[in-house]
Amino acid sequence: MRVFPCMIVLACLCITAPGCSLFNKNKNGTSGTGNAGGPPPAKFPGAQDPLLNSNPGQPPPAFPTTPTATQTSATRDNSILAGTVIDAYHRPIGNAYIRWVNLDEKDAGAPIDVATDSGGHFIIQGMKPGGSYKLIARTKQGEKMLAGTVLTNAPNVRVLIPIREDLANAATPPVPGTPAYQGSLQKPGDPHSFGAAWNTGDANKGPSNETPNLPATMTVPAAPINTPVGINSPSSTGNQGYVPGIVNNGNPNQLPMLTIPIAPLPTPPALPKDLPRLPGDAKLDTGPTRVPSCVLVGSHLENMAMKDSKGQTWEYKKQGLGKLVLLDFWGTHCVYCRDSMPALNRLAAKYGARGLEVVGVAIEAGKDERREADAVNRMCGSMQVSYRQLMGHVGSFDVSKDFRITGVPTLILLNEQGDIVGHHVGRPDSADLEAIDRQIQARLSKRPF
Repeated sequence: MRVFPCMIVLACLCITAPGCSLFNKNKNGTSGTGNAGGPPPAKFPGAQDPLLNSNPGQPPPAFPTTPTATQTSATRDNSILAGTVIDAYHRPIGNAYIRWVNLDEKDAGAPIDVATDSGGHFIIQGMKPGGSYKLIARTKQGEKMLAGTVLTNAPNVRVLIPIREDLANAATPPVPGTPAYQGSLQKPGDPHSFGAAWNTGDANKGPSNETPNLPATMTVPAAPINTPVGINSPSSTGNQGYVPGIVNNGNPNQLPMLTIPIAPLPTPPALPKDLPRLPGDAKLDTGPTRVPSCVLVGSHLENMAMKDSKGQTWEYKKQGLGKLVLLDFWGTHCVYCRDSMPALNRLAAKYGARGLEVVGVAIEAGKDERREADAVNRMCGSMQVSYRQLMGHVGSFDVSKDFRITGVPTLILLNEQGDIVGHHVGRPDSADLEAIDRQIQARLSKRPF
């Protein structure tokens, strides 16, 4: 009797153990990892999780290296080449042309040129990624051809193409000219162009270099003119009638034009021969020149009037204009001024008859004009100076300020028109005096007399 209940308990245990092994249910109601329950649900929508592998110990499957048709169309010919064309000094060269050649393709078709902007920058689109290209840049500066070549791979946006005159040779492609169009300006299939079609026969080659076939004349109808209705033309008919001030020979309703004869002008009476001359006929006389005075405009001397050491008035317009004038600014207190006086005296004697006038301008203290004039005469007499000496500092008048004299002695050479053509500050040595002599001789040799 005890054996039977034990057998029943043993049978229940045997049935329960394989049942758990077969069904292998967890507490969440999901199946285990066995093959009988199927693969786990995918973590990516519509595909199996690539990180999960049915074979433990093997690496997850790699992505395919060969692009699909969609990937090929999306990534093909989408690289660019961009950069700048520069000269030998690394300055940008504008308005150049770049011809690009695909080195990976034997037959690349017709050559294609890309123009740079005014700053020398260019962009070439549609390059194949990783492709090898040769870029040939060239331009013309006058009659000179400048060229340069670089090799690069796409993509590259920092291409520098140096061009020089010595890099241009017979193999350099010519600079393309301005395209000329024949017919209208529209590419086939382009509804946004101007016209109907390109006259090339090939939509991918662009316009041809043929002479444009444009109509010789174009007739544009004139717009109607809103003219007031005339007197003899009723407004209901809409015909244009007489309009004052408008001539229309084809309108029969127009009133005749009035012709007014123009009488000839009377002949003025002849003037008597003994008619006195009017004041305006002669040159305007502004009166005597103020003494002392100096009018220097820039480097041009208009006029200068001063008294010399002997009390005589010297005026530039009356006595110096038309001559070559050498002014010597000096003073009796200056030791170096005495050293140049003998040389100036020789220049006055040598070129005086040919048109040179040497004029000394003494810059003294200006307190006592008569005493200072006597001092100038004594010094010039002792040195046997023969050229005229002007008193340049009298009272408040100081001609050295007009000429901006910074020190004495100072030599200033005026041409025949009063322009300053020579200036020397300080004691002139033998080389300086020789240069002054040559300049005076060269200017006097050009005189017509």
